[in-house]
Amino acid sequence: MRLMKSLMLVATLTLLCGCSSLSLFDNPAVEEAHVTDRTRAGKILANLPAPEAKVPVAVYDFQDQTGQFKNNGAYTEYSSAVTKGGYSILIKALLDTGNRRWFDVAERGALKNLLQERQLIKIMRGEYAGPKGEKLSKLPPLIYGGVMLEGGIVSYDSNILTGGLGAVYMGIGGTMQYRRDLVTIYLRAVSVQSGEVLLAVNSSKTIYSTSLDANFLRYLTVDNLFQSEGGVTMNEPTQFAVQQAIETAVYSLIMEGAINHLWTFADPKAGKRAIDDYLERRDGTAKPDDATKTAAVSESK
Repeated sequence: MRLMKSLMLVATLTLLCGCSSLSLFDNPAVEEAHVTDRTRAGKILANLPAPEAKVPVAVYDFQDQTGQFKNNGAYTEYSSAVTKGGYSILIKALLDTGNRRWFDVAERGALKNLLQERQLIKIMRGEYAGPKGEKLSKLPPLIYGGVMLEGGIVSYDSNILTGGLGAVYMGIGGTMQYRRDLVTIYLRAVSVQSGEVLLAVNSSKTIYSTSLDANFLRYLTVDNLFQSEGGVTMNEPTQFAVQQAIETAVYSLIMEGAINHLWTFADPKAGKRAIDDYLERRDGTAKPDDATKTAAVSESK
């Protein structure tokens, strides 16, 4: 009899676990895979006016230079505090700038694989002929960058601001806690021809986390105590914060380059508006300088 009861208990638990697994992934709270939404900084990049000529750039790496691990408040986890995919995020930001009108990006992150594949193609074309016996053409040359972009994620500061609020009245209460972290990006443009550092910019993005908890405690009778608790925690994804910081750094690099006459806009009027908007974001006011004066002169012509 005990064996039968044990088997029935195991079968019931197995059925419940199966049902809970299905309900876990088949409910309105679970979203299907979707294309990542464009950030506000990404929209600014995409809407930039076109340059007079595309800028050829090369990026070899964009590393996490913080060396920090995740901290859950109790102990340190052995995973990085920020994403190690900074290179991929930077490449996409460069391609999306001005809707692919600003940069010609040379692949350098997988250069070893690229060269190996080209070598295989050269060998095959040297040993074999075309369908009609003709000699196959040689591979065209690789593109190269006139400007090399360097930098990385240099800082991740945890708990730069923490706080909370709570209250309990007659067994009914709740608490609210929040925390802010900060991630900082540095990006520089280097001339391949001379090795001179042409520009260096930085950007920062806060990461906000908050939690809400509520509890209810009441004696139903002298010997019966009823207690109920609930809560929710919302954490801003670190990846999106890094993405916005990188996109903002690319935006700043472009505008600082335009101000320093490293490149120009195809439409001087649109370029002047973009520079004024950047100065408003950077300094809180758009002050006329050499770049805006130059754009104004170009408009008058």
